[in-house]
Amino acid sequence: MNDLPIYDVLIIGAGASGLLCALECARARKRVLILEKDPLPGRKILASGNGRCNLTNARVSPDFYHAPRELIESALKHFPFAACKKYFEDLGVLLVEEDNGRFFPATGKATAVLEPLKLAALENGAELKTGQEVVKIKRGKTFTVQTQQGGHFQARNLVLACGSCAFPQLTGTQSGYALAKSLGHSIISPAPALCALTVKEKAISRLQGLRAQVALTARAGQEILAQSQGEVLFTNYGLSGPAAINISAAITRRLPQGNVSVELNFFPGRTDFAAFMQARREKFGHRKAKDFFAGLLHENITNLLIDFAGIKKNIPVKEWTPNTWNNVLKTLTGWAFTVCAARPWTEAMAATGGVNCREINYNTFESLKCAGLFITGELLDVDGRSGGFNLHFAWSSGFAAAQKLVEA
Repeated sequence: MNDLPIYDVLIIGAGASGLLCALECARARKRVLILEKDPLPGRKILASGNGRCNLTNARVSPDFYHAPRELIESALKHFPFAACKKYFEDLGVLLVEEDNGRFFPATGKATAVLEPLKLAALENGAELKTGQEVVKIKRGKTFTVQTQQGGHFQARNLVLACGSCAFPQLTGTQSGYALAKSLGHSIISPAPALCALTVKEKAISRLQGLRAQVALTARAGQEILAQSQGEVLFTNYGLSGPAAINISAAITRRLPQGNVSVELNFFPGRTDFAAFMQARREKFGHRKAKDFFAGLLHENITNLLIDFAGIKKNIPVKEWTPNTWNNVLKTLTGWAFTVCAARPWTEAMAATGGVNCREINYNTFESLKCAGLFITGELLDVDGRSGGFNLHFAWSSGFAAAQKLVEA
């Protein structure tokens, strides 16, 4: 193996952070090799944004991430939103902005992001070998990398851009954690993130298929873990939709310690809710429960509310006891369900946990445990909200690592 060519940079993983890092290093005339275990590169890019690729967000900031704030600040300093937007436009990608600052390719297809990025990397001299799964790394004067398929490669610098174990059907794998651990890093146990939630209360299945605009609050006892507002989708097992997905990471991190509840407020925009409902009671108090809520709640939600709150169906609302009335108001603004699990990895768009961020240089993403090793993207213990934030971190971490690598 002494006659193996020595690459300046070897990148394991042809995902978002790996491809962008490869392009930047290749532009600086570094000899770059990318090894990808899958036959096709960038499969998670292709699946992101429901196949449309929500590649960044105009509102990107550390507030949208669970990670050391200093790490995200550094990444965004290297590669802020404006730089990201211009970067892909310079690659020939026409972008469009949608609601909440989300940016997509104008074609509506994720290939419009992946292909220009991959082509630019190859045109600048980077080599890409697919179907090569790395199983062993040895650190000597250089890094020696061995693949399951019998390949051996050498490099002066190594980038682990292997991604997380989310979406195993789209190349999600545990292998990156094992490789990082073999080089001295500690791993924070991963858990599903950006996923739907399974709840204990089986009656929620009566709402299957319904969508509602709500505010969600996740609690462990009296502690508020996370809050979000937006659309929730009721399923036969629990809660999905953007609002639920955006609080899932905080919940899955806490579940091993005990129960977590999710409270639904069906009237998040009404600060005068009690007065609003009292006025409605004065006007429609002669009606029974189901008719009283007509025009206010979906009838399936009304029916579940009647059972959940123990409302007597045949008594006019004006005859409800103060306790019943107050219980209904409390339920409509804080209907609690007990989360018993996150949905499986095959349904998780991201992961909590990963390589401990405290073990990398926040400015360069170089390992503090192994000189010449860089760790980027999903493999790190970083997770963001949905809306393009996780992809933006992948781009920015790959870009930041490249800035250090091109100096080597």
